Amino acid sequence: MGMYLAKKLGFDTLWFGYLQTTVGVIQLIGGPVFGRFGDVFGARAALSLACASTSVFFVLLAIADHPFMLFIHKLPSIFMHVLPACQMVVTDLSEPEKRADALSKLGLCFGIGMIAGSTLGGHLSTRYGEKFTACVGAAGSAFSLLLVLSFIPKSTKSEAPRSSSKSENQNQKVFSLGEITRLMKFPGVMRIFLIKIITGLPSGKNRLQELLLK
Repeated sequence: MGMYLAKKLGFDTLWFGYLQTTVGVIQLIGGPVFGRFGDVFGARAALSLACASTSVFFVLLAIADHPFMLFIHKLPSIFMHVLPACQMVVTDLSEPEKRADALSKLGLCFGIGMIAGSTLGGHLSTRYGEKFTACVGAAGSAFSLLLVLSFIPKSTKSEAPRSSSKSENQNQKVFSLGEITRLMKFPGVMRIFLIKIITGLPSGKNRLQELLLK
């Protein structure tokens, strides 16, 4: 949807590339910070932050009437990590022997949601315009936040681990470069991190091709 609005506001392929690069940099910075936030404040707080950020993202998109606003509306994406936050919740609440099954079902639900959401967004944009569609997205994200606050327990950790780590977490900062570096040194973490970066590169290329074909 942002792609269509960018074209309406006069973006060419170069500026669209800048816009996509901005999103990539913001999420690259926000990913580790968001993960630390979840460690310190819990999975429910992380998922609530992700849903709230998504709602703000769509509100800013709905009021965007200038090219500069398209860059501003991308700022909330620093905390728009809904899938990792949901994985935090499922990991905490599921039993170890059933965790893989629960995470796979979560991935299936997200896949179905992305297909249905993209289809619905396309129809709404065609009939009612991008701003109305953005408002629907903001309302849906706000409803998701309400569901999170209503049905997910405040603490998703079991009592024993929570009590043993409570005092330690209270002394931890949300952003700790040393802690992030330590986590990156775990076996396999750096390899997965690099794979995620490499596999994400084609998505920017595909969006540029879509813009050229419009």
